[in-house]
Amino acid sequence: MDANTAPSQIEILNLLKLVRPWTMTGSSKVRIGNDYDGGYVLPAQVLHCDAIVSVGVGPDVSFDLVLAERGAKVLQYDHTVEGLPQQHPNFIFHKRGWGARTEGDFLSFDDIFAHLQALKPKRAMLKFDIEGGEYEVLEAIKPEHLAFFDVVACEFHGFEKLHDRRFYEGAKRAFEKLSAQHVPVHLHANNALGVVLVQGIPIPLLLEVAYLRHDLDHFPSFSHDPIPGPFDRPNIPGRVDLCINPF
Repeated sequence: MDANTAPSQIEILNLLKLVRPWTMTGSSKVRIGNDYDGGYVLPAQVLHCDAIVSVGVGPDVSFDLVLAERGAKVLQYDHTVEGLPQQHPNFIFHKRGWGARTEGDFLSFDDIFAHLQALKPKRAMLKFDIEGGEYEVLEAIKPEHLAFFDVVACEFHGFEKLHDRRFYEGAKRAFEKLSAQHVPVHLHANNALGVVLVQGIPIPLLLEVAYLRHDLDHFPSFSHDPIPGPFDRPNIPGRVDLCINPF
């Protein structure tokens, strides 16, 4: 494929299909964290996780705090903040970000995974919101490291660049890698930004996706639940949530 050729409409639709949520036959969903930005809707298996890798702390640790209160150790990474807005004995904060390699302010996932393994967890969850850096780091992560996590929650950025072939291919590789061992089970559009039109397709600029490892449930079909669903809340209070039922 010519690197200068923009992705076609069918390619964009096939890409979005990779994050379309599936039904779960044996699992329910829970909302963890506050009622706006910083809260996540996840499969309930997360409540059994004893270790959390939380990348991109920012000013809100409400999600981390709920799981720490349940006894989970929470490894937190963020090079953009000086410290945590709230402390907990189960928080382990690193003033480093997640990068494709260890250098400067960033740690590779090999190093983050070593921190996790030192805790000897039985079940783990990965959460990351790294403002557009997700595609590069997912390119570098080892599939066996990703497969270790029961639940993965992340935010994807930059969909206004989907007309660019290079960005499209990087996003496609990221979605495919996440889908190799995990199944998307919840999708929500962050209403902090609006939508962009790419090849005639309206796409939210920010998408939050929750995944469950495929061996932890059965996934018979795509979900037809409304988006937003009953557990979702607008990230920015006072603004209407974005409806993406066509997904």
